[in-house]
Amino acid sequence: MHDRFWLFLATLGYLASAGWGLYALGSRRPVSNRWTILLIGAAFVLHTLFLHQRGESIRHCPITNLFETLAFLSWSLVLTYLVVGPAYRMSILGAFTAPVVFLINFFALTAPIDSPGTLPPLGWQLELHASLALLGLGVLGVAALAGVAYLIQERQLKRRELTPWFYSLPNVGPLEQVQHRVLVMGFVIFSAGAVLGFFIPHQNTEDWVKIAWSGVVWSLYAALIVGLGRLSHKKTALLSVGGYIFILLTFWGINSLSEAHVFPHGG
Repeated sequence: MHDRFWLFLATLGYLASAGWGLYALGSRRPVSNRWTILLIGAAFVLHTLFLHQRGESIRHCPITNLFETLAFLSWSLVLTYLVVGPAYRMSILGAFTAPVVFLINFFALTAPIDSPGTLPPLGWQLELHASLALLGLGVLGVAALAGVAYLIQERQLKRRELTPWFYSLPNVGPLEQVQHRVLVMGFVIFSAGAVLGFFIPHQNTEDWVKIAWSGVVWSLYAALIVGLGRLSHKKTALLSVGGYIFILLTFWGINSLSEAHVFPHGG
């Protein structure tokens, strides 16, 4: 579909942002950070245009197949970064966000997963449920990326080998605060989506596989929230990163059940 062209351009923008962000980490030049957020912001606009045009063409929220779902997931990751990064003076986190988004979009564009949707209108309940769940996963992704930044600093401090990356990354204290706040925000959003899902009747056995997977993700989120202030920040960072890797590795398999994940449709 012609709307894929906009996602292709957005993906190139994320690649450029990733490259520039890595340069910013090595150069220790604050001006480079501003270019990182400008590039990722421009790519986000193109990404949003793709979702809008795809939604208009299929008359659905664009989450009807794995291709659209991955594009929506990566979009939610960038949206969270654009809200959190500048607000907490952590634009440099874009250097971690952009490569992940590029890889997700690259896979979506190159894999044969953009099958035409044949579903009737999903109904606002199901679309809101899925959108909130994907947005919650995007928020967890930013928390995981903040965890990666923390682990890089912690490792360099432990080994007493300070590279230019160490001086470009935010201080450990602010990273802890951001990760904690993002985790709480993501938990609330994901929980809202999960609760809404229980009010939608389920028809197939495959539905419960997806529900069980969502329960595992919710439990991971809950464990991280309960552990805030109790676990060391290193353990919180490791759990965030490990949890998001688990989500990315299992996301394809779980969403391959989407064709059988059928609900009664309403307006």
